[in-house]
Amino acid sequence: MKKRATLQAQFSAEMDCPKEVVMWNYYDHEHLVGTHFKLYDRARVLAERDNWSLVYRSKRMPLLPFYTGGVGFQYMDGNTMKSFHMDSIGFLLEMEALFTDLPNDRCRVTVTYRINTHPFFKLFEGFFTRLFQRWFWATWEEDAPMRLRRWKVHKLGFKDFSGIDYINKKVQRPEKITYGPYVFDPPVRSSSPIKTVNGIARPFDHSTELGYADQDFVFELPIEEQAPAEQNATEHQPEHPVAPR
Repeated sequence: MKKRATLQAQFSAEMDCPKEVVMWNYYDHEHLVGTHFKLYDRARVLAERDNWSLVYRSKRMPLLPFYTGGVGFQYMDGNTMKSFHMDSIGFLLEMEALFTDLPNDRCRVTVTYRINTHPFFKLFEGFFTRLFQRWFWATWEEDAPMRLRRWKVHKLGFKDFSGIDYINKKVQRPEKITYGPYVFDPPVRSSSPIKTVNGIARPFDHSTELGYADQDFVFELPIEEQAPAEQNATEHQPEHPVAPR
């Protein structure tokens, strides 16, 4: 058997919410064509049970001018989500996302991307690293407001498909609201046709603004992903970029 080469890249970032909220985000397949409408244009859940899912996605990687379809399988192994994605080009991408608790209801997520391929492609390792660096920070920036908003409303008593009790009852907000830990209990419930034969398509391909108006959730990219002018004006990069509090 011919020797294979491994292309690998790893990135890490911190988030101001428990790791279970981020896990939920990875299993909320519906948001792919909404929150990430610039990257995905179609998604369909082929099968899912407990903490594993098999999902078809059509996406466009940063630095590439075309969409590729593919099937991805993901499951939880302790605090690590493992996924395998085979695209129409023929590459098998292996991804591991390690979720780590931090003090004060915060977490760190470390994602490793890996492709085992022909030794010839080792020449393109630098491009591979830049490609997935762009991908990691593009999706992280888009997901951050949703994750932080979900944690915020959880602390107000929000429940999926029910809302917030005191708002539903149109009564005054209680002086003290008690809430438990955020529970990640896959599979994530859905009311869309994502599990049907046709799946779901992105509802639009252009938008002037997506996200939330709450300025607490403005996410700042790490220095290497900022505009060149901003990068030249900044000398130091934090080891683990975080969403501002």
